[in-house]
Amino acid sequence: MILIFCSDPMNRNAVDMDYEVEYSTARSLGITVGLINLEELLEGSIDKTLSRINTAGSQGSAIYRGWMIKPHIYEKLYEGLLKKNVVLINNPEEYRNCHYLPNFYENIKDVTPYSNWIQIVNLKNDFDQIYKNLAEFGNKPIIIKDYVKSRKHEWNEAFFIPDASDSIHAVQVINNFIARQGEDINEGIVLREFVNLEQISVHTKSRMPLSKEFRLFYLNNTFLFQFDYWEDSIYDNDKPDLTTFNQIAQDIGSNFFTMDIGKTVSGDWIVIEIGDGQVSGLPLESDIEGFYNAIKELVS
Repeated sequence: MILIFCSDPMNRNAVDMDYEVEYSTARSLGITVGLINLEELLEGSIDKTLSRINTAGSQGSAIYRGWMIKPHIYEKLYEGLLKKNVVLINNPEEYRNCHYLPNFYENIKDVTPYSNWIQIVNLKNDFDQIYKNLAEFGNKPIIIKDYVKSRKHEWNEAFFIPDASDSIHAVQVINNFIARQGEDINEGIVLREFVNLEQISVHTKSRMPLSKEFRLFYLNNTFLFQFDYWEDSIYDNDKPDLTTFNQIAQDIGSNFFTMDIGKTVSGDWIVIEIGDGQVSGLPLESDIEGFYNAIKELVS
C-alpha cells in the first residue's frame, strides 16, 4: 500500500506543510509514501501531477491523503493512477457516495436531523423551490450548507437560521451562503433541521459554539479509529457507544470513510455527516501514529 500526499505548492519535492506530521509519521512506520502536485491536478495536467509516482509492476492499493477535491477531479486522479497500476482505495463512485450528502442521507436518515436539498439548476431557474423546502421545517431552527461543506464559522451570517418560517431572514442567510461559496459551491444547497448539541466550549476566533463531537474512521466497513473532533477543546471521559454506528457503517458504499457524530443536549448520539476518509482531516494534537498503525494492521 502507498499513501499519496499533496506536495508543497512551492516545492514539489516536499510534502504540503499541513500534512507534514502525517507524512513523517507514516514514513517512520515503514509505510510507502508518494507525492502529487494538487495545483497541476486542478489544472488538468495529470501527467505532471503524477510525475513523482512510479509505475508499479503489478496492481497495488493506495490511499490519497490530501485536500478535498470535486468528484470529477478525483476521477481523473483515479484513472491516472490506475494507468500506473496504483489503485485508490475508493473508486470514483465510492468517492461520490460519501462526498455528497444526498448520496448517503438514506443510510443515516434515522439517526441524523431531517434534511432536504435543491440542485444548482433549480436554484437558478426556480427560486420558489427554496420556499417550498423551507416550509417543510415549519418554525424550527435550521442550518444551510451545500452538498459537502458549510460556512459554520460564519454562524449568524451564512449558516444558522433560527426560524425557518421567517422567510425573509432565511433567504437572506441562504443568499449570503450562496454568494460567499461562489464558484466553490458543491452541486446545490442542503437545509437541515438544527439540533442542539452538548456544548463544550466556544471557538476562540469565530465564537461559534463547539459541541461534543467525534470523528470515526472506517476501513473496509470496519471501525478503525476515533478522534475528538475539536482539537482546541477539553473533552471529558464521556464516550459514545458505537454499536449503532458500526451497524450503519456496514451499508455505506465506500472502503474508507468517516462518520462524524455528536451528542445532543437530550443525551442522544446522532450522525452529523459522512465523508470520504481520504480527504477527512486529522487533529494535529492527536494519536496520528496510532491511526496509521491501525491502517497497517487492517491492510497487511
